[in-house]
Amino acid sequence: MTKLSSVPRLLVGVASGLTLLGFSALMSARPGFAAEKITLQYGGFYRSIDVADLVAYSETGIPTPELGSFLDLIKEKDREQLVKTLKMKFPFNAVAVDRLLKTPVAEGLLKEVASATVLPGDTEVIAMRGALLIAASSKEGLTTTNLLKSYPTPTLTVDLKRLLSLMKNGSAFKGLGSMMGSFMQK
Repeated sequence: MTKLSSVPRLLVGVASGLTLLGFSALMSARPGFAAEKITLQYGGFYRSIDVADLVAYSETGIPTPELGSFLDLIKEKDREQLVKTLKMKFPFNAVAVDRLLKTPVAEGLLKEVASATVLPGDTEVIAMRGALLIAASSKEGLTTTNLLKSYPTPTLTVDLKRLLSLMKNGSAFKGLGSMMGSFMQK
């Protein structure tokens, strides 16, 4: 059983898991909509973080007071990992994203990780696909922060219990390394 005290360090896992999600060409986001906040949900615990604060933190290393109060709960090495994760850039354009997401491993990964997000009407997979395509087709390319900014709803809600379970037991995560390696060689 995961303890509530371990929840703060999961922000690094959230950013990593969402970045590695699943790469698709299904354009689902509507222009003008973008995530402004990430809400972390753990049972009855909710904590929202501004996406703009995360972007600024990744660029400057200086947190806003609101983000700083959250980061105070995280170990220094986890903060460093968070900055690295937020700065991650993937060498995939929209065509490569589309091709990659058509692989069975990536499709499974997308479904698994999208299941850790919360949207009404079971639209999590569609939203994540749209965010990935929009981020990959942007001038900045597919980065963690660009993916967060491209999510097609004002708030990206992440079920931390589900994400933790996926990171520990998720079958799609197991094949990700070999799939990425073979894709990069093509």
